[in-house]
Amino acid sequence: MDERENKISGSGMAGYALCAGKWNAEANIPKGLAGEAAEIGTRIHEYIASGKGNLSTDEVEIADLIVNFYKEAIDNINAGDITDTVLERRYWYGDDWSGQIDRLDFIGDTTAIVTDYKTGRVAQGRAQGNMQLRSYAVLVKRNFPNLKRIFVCIIQPLAGPTTIAEYNEDSLCSADNEICRIVAEAYKSDAPRTPSPDSCKYCRAKSTCPEARSEASVLAQVPLATLPAMSNDQLSYFLEKTEIVEDLIVAIKAEAKERLKAGQEISGYQLGAGRTTRSITNPNEAYSKLQSVLDPNQFASVCKVSVPELEKAVANQLMLKAKEGKQKLAELLGETIETKTSEPVMTRVK
Repeated sequence: MDERENKISGSGMAGYALCAGKWNAEANIPKGLAGEAAEIGTRIHEYIASGKGNLSTDEVEIADLIVNFYKEAIDNINAGDITDTVLERRYWYGDDWSGQIDRLDFIGDTTAIVTDYKTGRVAQGRAQGNMQLRSYAVLVKRNFPNLKRIFVCIIQPLAGPTTIAEYNEDSLCSADNEICRIVAEAYKSDAPRTPSPDSCKYCRAKSTCPEARSEASVLAQVPLATLPAMSNDQLSYFLEKTEIVEDLIVAIKAEAKERLKAGQEISGYQLGAGRTTRSITNPNEAYSKLQSVLDPNQFASVCKVSVPELEKAVANQLMLKAKEGKQKLAELLGETIETKTSEPVMTRVK
């Protein structure tokens, strides 16, 4: 059952703001199966909400980081004692659109805090100006009209720092007008499609969208020999198009893979065997069984120690916050912790 009832959801509001035609373009395209990253996010969200779930060690670590960062965010907001909390609930703006909020805390009758958890490694921007959280603030005000202040908070432990923004009654009114305009434009049957790296990023229609596919045509006409002679502005123009085309390529390959997994035939392609990996689930048990073969130093030399796991263990043992555990481990181990920096990563300035 689709709780969104095939209507606009706040989680996609940034996309609709950038490309009004995105809603109609996706309307007849099946949502498909959730990817691995989405499934991990769902498990972590459920675990945080209920304290239950079959999570891997890494997933538990992410969940614990989110909880610790949330506590720090509440301390930084310092708006008073929380009087009520609602977890993982969908709210509606009339019958037009909705949004499922990860955590909604109330401080008395006039203040609320909206918290959104991001479990991926791709930064989702800052709370200030984030369209998803902007729409959530509008939803909360719509459903609880007595609220005077609404704080919105993004927690993304693997991608960037926690950020917080505050909406007062004036800014909530402005946000309401803006979101209503975006929704109204998106529902128009002739809403224009405007491809861009951000609008196409999570669009299910990018593999069939004529406007997105035209970007590939532009790149295909660029002679490789001309690249060294291009100006920086020309290179920037084509770089932006590569992001759209890269997403298009990924979408096409993902669709083909799902069809092959479903038993369909695609000329010239087949599924190969997946990569098999092995791991030790219990290092202590493994060492006890290898003592007659390896001494402690030999065994330790082939073990990979996770610095984040050590930070977590130190924090738990000494009853410290996550950030304090990190600082304590650095203090205890000093130069034993080796820090390496990889090649610079090119990112687009937004």
